[in-house]
Amino acid sequence: MKFSCAKKDLLNLLSKVSKALAVKPMSPILAGFYLNVFNDVLEVQANNYSLGMAGQLPVNLQDEGGEIAVIGKKFLEVVKAMPDDVILISQNDNYLEICSGPSNYSVATYAAADFPKVTTPDTSNHFKINASALKSAVKRTAFACSNDEGHPLYTGCLFDIADSKITIAATDMHRLAVVQDTFLNAAAPLKIIIPASALNVIADMLPEDDAEIGIDYDAKSISFTIDGFFIKARLLEGNFPDYNRVIPAETKITSELLTDEFKNAVERLAIIAKDSQDKKIYFEFSKDRVKISAYSAQFGNGEEFVHAEVEGGELDIAFNCYYFTDVLKVIQSGTFKFYLNGAYEPAIIREYGNENYVYVVTPLRA
Repeated sequence: MKFSCAKKDLLNLLSKVSKALAVKPMSPILAGFYLNVFNDVLEVQANNYSLGMAGQLPVNLQDEGGEIAVIGKKFLEVVKAMPDDVILISQNDNYLEICSGPSNYSVATYAAADFPKVTTPDTSNHFKINASALKSAVKRTAFACSNDEGHPLYTGCLFDIADSKITIAATDMHRLAVVQDTFLNAAAPLKIIIPASALNVIADMLPEDDAEIGIDYDAKSISFTIDGFFIKARLLEGNFPDYNRVIPAETKITSELLTDEFKNAVERLAIIAKDSQDKKIYFEFSKDRVKISAYSAQFGNGEEFVHAEVEGGELDIAFNCYYFTDVLKVIQSGTFKFYLNGAYEPAIIREYGNENYVYVVTPLRA
């Protein structure tokens, strides 16, 4: 194996594919790149079993080509540090040599046969989805997933497809985020759960425009083709809870608030609340304002007053501060509505004028 290519092109390819490198690998090779050079093309893969990715790059091949696996992070760091615009890479026994200008480095390799190749699914199940809409939907739901690997079902987002509509839902059993849209062409009803970690990588790679992205799936995996990159994610197994039952059908108190004013106040109070055991912030809803406060035995206390239009009564209620800072980052309207029933009942946040996005959050004991 011996080839040359532009540094910036190789660095762009490696940087994107590196998102599928294993952080705590079961086997060292899962933290490595697989390189295959053929017909003046370099293919690079990474696969941590939960997420696999492959991309290609035209190169100047100087021999018959070949395949090898190489230590991932160190290879990427060396390529990034190379001084010249052109890089020459060649295989020498158990090392991959990287040369650029006066710099020469060697990185240890693994046998290519030991690398778990990222393969396309053998399936005819296929649908298309709008790129910008999917990107927005993931950003507005995946943050509500759990980080607890002891409950893997809740570490992913449900894709519920029926009647040419798609609903994406995420929950950690304390909050729920749901987006519903009609931005796809699906042949059959479908319910699958995709890990949030994989979806966040996919969302970052999606373009901002309305291009259609092709998606293939089988019983165990789902794959996306985005700007020449092939991405394959392992599906989570299990029955996702009925998200419709979590959303309160009726509410007693409605409050309309200015998004930025409310977000800035909550973020300031989170400085104090994050030091408390349950990250608690307190809300006192009255006729034309909301008092928001936080207390920490180590730090002290703080309070903010924000303008609000409150209908249906007054209420004191408390929430985990991060359950608000997270959702307020993705609210796109200048105002939003806060729906409440009681101090210990789930509350609803909706964007003004948008019924396709709903966020439900469970309060804490005051």
